[in-house]
Parts: sequence; C-alpha cells; structure tokens
Amino acid sequence: MDQRATTDVQVGPLNGLRVVDFSNSPAGAQASLTLADFGADVVMVEPAGGSRLRSMPSFPFIARGKKSVVLDLHGERGLDRARRLALGADVLIETFRPGVMEARGLGYESLRGQNAGLVYASVTGFGRTGPYAGAKGYESLIMARIGALWASKGMVSREGPAHVSVPYCSFGASQLLLVGMLAALHERASSGLGQRVETSLVKGVAAMGTWNWYLRVVTSKYPDAFTPAAPISDAGVPLSPMFFMLLIGLAKDGRWLQFSQVQPHLYVAMLKAMGLDWMLGDDEWKGAAFAADPDKNGEFWDRLITAVQARSLAEWQEVFEQNHDVWAETMRRGCELLDHPQIQHLGAVVELDDLERGPVRQPGPIAQLSATPAVLHDSAPCLDANGDELRVSPWPMKTSPSPIDGGPSRALGDVVVLELGTFFAAPFGGTILRELGARVIKVEPIEGEPMRNLLPFPEVGAAKVMQGKESIAVDLSSKEGRAIVHELARRSDVVLQSFRAGVAERQGVDSATLRALN
Repeated sequence: MDQRATTDVQVGPLNGLRVVDFSNSPAGAQASLTLADFGADVVMVEPAGGSRLRSMPSFPFIARGKKSVVLDLHGERGLDRARRLALGADVLIETFRPGVMEARGLGYESLRGQNAGLVYASVTGFGRTGPYAGAKGYESLIMARIGALWASKGMVSREGPAHVSVPYCSFGASQLLLVGMLAALHERASSGLGQRVETSLVKGVAAMGTWNWYLRVVTSKYPDAFTPAAPISDAGVPLSPMFFMLLIGLAKDGRWLQFSQVQPHLYVAMLKAMGLDWMLGDDEWKGAAFAADPDKNGEFWDRLITAVQARSLAEWQEVFEQNHDVWAETMRRGCELLDHPQIQHLGAVVELDDLERGPVRQPGPIAQLSATPAVLHDSAPCLDANGDELRVSPWPMKTSPSPIDGGPSRALGDVVVLELGTFFAAPFGGTILRELGARVIKVEPIEGEPMRNLLPFPEVGAAKVMQGKESIAVDLSSKEGRAIVHELARRSDVVLQSFRAGVAERQGVDSATLRALN
C-alpha cells in the first residue's frame, strides 16, 4: 500500500526509546536514522566544531529527526555528561576503533553495571580481535585489505583492482547493526536485560556477497574436480553465463543499463528482444550463449554489448513496457535516484525544511508500516541545538531491571517466520533472522527455490538464502497448497514475502488474507 510518512503531530512505534549516538561514521548514523524515523529520541554526541558527518552531502538525510549536543570526550566534564546520557539510554551506538570507548570510561562493561537494560551497539572496521583490529576502519582500506576491489577489476583497462566509491561496507554494516539492535530490544522485553551488539565493516560488505565464499569452499574441498578460475578473462570476456544474464551495457545515449535475466526463460526473452535468440539453436553459437565455447565467447559478448548500444534508454524502456520478462535497471547519478519511477510510485521521497539549507528532497523511511508509520517532524539539527537542555538535564538514569526467568535462549528464539518468495533479497533477510534465533519456515515451489540450480554445483547458488531454515514445497496455485500455507500463517509471527505485485493476491497469500487468519 502507499503509506507515506506522516508529518503531523503523531508519535512513531519507537516512541519513548532513548538512543545516544556517538557515531563518527555513516554506518552508525544510518542505523540511528531509522530509529529516529520511527519515533525514538536520538541524541547525536558531537565534538566541538561538529561531527565530520556534517561535511557529507547526505547529512540532512542521515541526521534528520535527531538532537545534537556538543561534548568534549577528552575532558572530565564532557565525559561525565556523556556517561549520564548513556546511563539514561536504552541504546548506545558507537563506531570507534576497539578500546577507544573503554579508555574513556564509556565501554559496555563500565556502563552495564548501572544500566543493565542498555543495548550497546558497535561497528568496528575489522572486528574487536585479530591482526587488523586496531587498523583504521576507512571504507576503501577495508575493501582493499579483503580483496573486494579485485572483483571490480574488469571496470578498468589497466591491470589490478578498481576503486569503488559506493559505500558498500557502511551500508551493509548499518543494516546488520539495525537488525541486531532491534533483536536485542525484542529479547530485552523477555529478559529485562540489554546486551552488546557488534558488527563490522568487513561483515557489512561480506553480507552482500551471494556465493563467492561457497565457490571457494567447493574448489578447496574438491580440487580434483573443480579448479578456481577468474570470472573474467585477461581479454575482458566473461567466463560465466551469469555475466551474460546480468549484462551491463552502455545504451546509445550514454546511459548504463544492468539487465537481470537469471532464469532461462528470462534470458531467452532478452536475447529475443536483441534479435539474438536464433543463436540458441545454432550449432555454431549455442555453446557461446552460455559461455561454454572459448573460441566464440568473446564474439558473442561483443554482440550482446552491441545490441545494448543499438537503442537509447527511451527505446529500451519501450521494450520493457512491451515485454515484462525483459528489464534492466538504469545506473543513476546522484539524486537521480529520487526520480526513480518506483520510488515515485511508492511516495518514498520526502521534502523537509532544513534550518541551514532550506527545503531538502531526500529518501523517505526505509520501511512502510500500515498502522504505525514513520513520523518525520524535523530535518537535521543545527550544531549543539539541544546542548543547553541536555548538558543541564540529561536523561534520568535507568533503573536496573530484575532478570525475568524463562526468556528465549537466543534473541529471536520465540519468533516464527513464514518465508514466501524467491531469489536473494528477502530470503537473505530470513537467513539473518534465523541466525539470530528465529525459526524460519521456507515455502518453496514444487520445483524448488530457483537459486538452488542457479550455478552448476548443486545448492551453491542458494546456500546463503537456505542455511538453517526448514523447507516445505507446495503448489500455491492449488487449494491444498494454499490451505497448508494458511495453516502455517496461523502459527507464525512474521510472514516475509517477495513476490511481484499482484502475485500474492492471486495465490491467496497476501497481507489482508493472512492477517485475517492471524
């Protein structure tokens, strides 16, 4: 449904939650942004002169709805005030190197004795232990040290890795931190106790890898059967059909497109739109269409690139409108994302008046809640906007709760998730919930989750979205299959689905139907 963030006098679902954010990097700030969007009272602790985040173009976005207080964490008075804020908080977020907060008397062990309900959330560069624990956690340094920039070497003509400006580490870490904090708050409702939540920039970028790790495991475990190989040849020709299916090409008018045709019928539809489908039945070319003919792969690749260049973006859009089995995403520059047709359709762009910048268009809340939507009142705060109030009257100290017996042994141990839908994004969300203790029941079509057979080695393509879950294969188009899913929904706490628009309604597993049952 089209549920926009409200801007009148309402409170969000996290109203009453107190968050003190010491973040000096986007990973923590973006996580606390979501808490603020949904009603939490979030205080940014900044040094004199302001956080370095203020120099970022995204600051009006990542700091909206928050308060600002300037505290000198190198001085006794500033540390005392920071500590008093932490002792009155439900959540503390910090993104310093390991040991920095401990040296200032603001470490988890130092605070938990007086605020037992505190959820203490940290993002480090490489983790709290290991040879790189003390290294500076700069985004590019992380990417370089773990070899992630090597994956982009095909983007440049010279030898060696390619620098990537997209903050994959920070975004991934912010989402892992957010899930961890919410899971810890859920568990606190049972135990009465907070806990430490940790992630790292390395985990943030690793979370976005789909199957590279599993390919390494397979080639290491079965060296006589499988030999590791680069995905792209020295001549720049892909050595895997996946690159053909996920084709990236330059349109006639200079706009980059990425196709996503990872099912056989979708791949055939793309080749047909390009006038190349005849090659699938031609003895000379059918192997090259699946990267299985070294002598022809390069020429086939050139034909794909040439086919993309034969049309402008507008002409490709006409193709997509006429054939919904063919599509590509446009690589957008800067704020062009805010004009994405789907973003506009969902009403997911908001405009807030910023005291220093005037009206600022920016992404809306990360999720749409039908009953308790996000409430966006304010843009980013001016430096120390709430300093006088918070330095004189910080939050009152939290009373230490009494532990409650009988709580779950894991953060989400009392949660049952029914997972509908296929491919990576939503099912990987289910994997994260499973790792935090939830019971996840995956409903698959009779032929199985398509990712199971995406790569030649069985299950490698689906390992990351299947691990730890229970599976049941049903035919949702049948009355019996729908009855099974309806019964599972009655016993579940969460339904996670990722079908295309209209599919859930046709299958009888849409939100209205399942919520009527539960």
